[in-house]
Amino acid sequence: MEKSTVIRMHPNLCVADIQSSYSTILEAIEEFSSIQLGIPANAAVDLSFLQLIEAARLKATEQGKTLSLLEPASGELKRALDRSGLMTAATIADRSFWLHEETAQ
Repeated sequence: MEKSTVIRMHPNLCVADIQSSYSTILEAIEEFSSIQLGIPANAAVDLSFLQLIEAARLKATEQGKTLSLLEPASGELKRALDRSGLMTAATIADRSFWLHEETAQ
């Protein structure tokens, strides 16, 4: 049976608190096969958090697990993505992960 969880992230997703975010996500990847991250709309987000999520996506995939966002990126998370340039050359998988965009079949 697949074990899944939803992690509600705290609202400070910046370098000063990245260790806490890292520990929370890493523990979930070790324990669950499917992890959804709930990012508060008013969260403070910087590049360190985006890098953490990208690394966590790779780790989850390597272990045959699923990491996803509960809601599409919006608010400060979306602005951080735009500022970082991650969406400039985003793949279909990236756009699906961050923005929940699906391609027409």
